[in-house]
Amino acid sequence: MNSLTEEIEKFGAKLVREGDDLDFLLLKKRKKEDLKDFLISIGFILFYEDPFKLNFKKYEKTKLIDVDIDLDIDTLFVRQFFYDIYTSDELKQKYFENPQKYKKCVNTIRYILLLRGFNKKYLDFFIKNREFIEKNDYCLEHLNKSPFRRTFKDFDTFLKVMQRKKEIFLYVKSKYLIQYFKVKFFKKRGKVIAFIGIDGSGKSTIIDILRRDFGYKAFYLGDRSVKFSNLYKMKFLKPFSIFIQYFEKLLRVAYIKLSTLRGKHIVTDRYYFEMRKDSLKSKIYDILYNKLFIKPDVVVVLYNSPETILQRKKEASRQEIEAFNNNIDILPFTKVVKIKNDNLDVTLTKILKVLI
Repeated sequence: MNSLTEEIEKFGAKLVREGDDLDFLLLKKRKKEDLKDFLISIGFILFYEDPFKLNFKKYEKTKLIDVDIDLDIDTLFVRQFFYDIYTSDELKQKYFENPQKYKKCVNTIRYILLLRGFNKKYLDFFIKNREFIEKNDYCLEHLNKSPFRRTFKDFDTFLKVMQRKKEIFLYVKSKYLIQYFKVKFFKKRGKVIAFIGIDGSGKSTIIDILRRDFGYKAFYLGDRSVKFSNLYKMKFLKPFSIFIQYFEKLLRVAYIKLSTLRGKHIVTDRYYFEMRKDSLKSKIYDILYNKLFIKPDVVVVLYNSPETILQRKKEASRQEIEAFNNNIDILPFTKVVKIKNDNLDVTLTKILKVLI
C-alpha cells in the first residue's frame, strides 16, 4: 500500500485520508489521463468518473483497495447541489505547500460540506480532533460561503448536525436543505445482481464480501428457502402447496423490487429459473419472476471444472456439474456474465465491472 501511495504521489497528488481506502487530491488536472492509465495498467477498475473526481477499485487478498482522486478539494457533489460552496484557493495552495500542517483543516471542511458525520469513521475524526476544530471555528473561514451559521452553539450540537439529526433544521439554510433532500430521496433505482452456480462455485463467499465492502442487501432465492415445502408430501394438499410456493416467492421478489426503488443494490444467492425451457415450471418461473414482475439487471454465473468444484464441496455430482456447465448459454436472462472462478481476487475485480 505504501508503494502504491508513492507511485500516485509521483503524479502530483497528495494523500489526504488513509485507512480502509486512499483519498488523494491531484493538483494538476492535465495529469488525470496519465494517472488513469497507470492505475488501470496495474489492475484497477475505473469505478466512477466526473470532471472533478476519479474512483478506482480492485481486490488484493480479498480486501477491497479503494482509491479516490479528487481533481480539486471541492467535489462535484458539493458544487452541483450546494450552490458553489467551495474551499478558498488560498487554503488549497497552503495545503499543497504543507500537507501535514493543513490536513486537519482540509478534512474538516470536506466532511462538514458533505455532512459525513453519519459514518462512524468520519464521526471519529470529528471527536478525535475536537480541540483543533473548536479552536479554529470549524475552519469555516476557508469557505467562499457557508450554508451553516457562523458558529455552532456547541460541539455536541455540531455533531448532531453532522449526524443528520433533527437539529440540522436549526443550522442549515433552507436552499441547502432542499437540495440535500433531493439528493437523498430521489436516487437512481438500485440494481438486482443475481449469482448462479453449482454449490462450491463460490457464490456465498463472494456475496459475503460484497455485503462487507458495499453494504449490499443479500437474499437467498433458492427453492430450499420455501417454508411450506413439507406440504408437498401430502398428495391432497399438493395443488395448494404449489400455489403457496409461488405466492411466497412473489412476496420475496416484491420486497426486492421495493428495495431497488429506494436506491438499494441487491445481491441474490440463486434466482428463480428452470434450465429446461420446455417444462411447465420453467414457463411459470419465466413469466412470474423474470418477465411479468421483476428480472435481475445482471446474472453472474460462477462456474469451474468438476475437479475444482468437488475439491471445495461434494454436494453436487460430477454429472450435475457438467450438465450445468454445458447449459450456461441457455439461461433465460437478458444480461449474463460468465466467470470461471479460479482466483477469488480476479473474480471479485471482474465483478466490480458489473457493479458500475
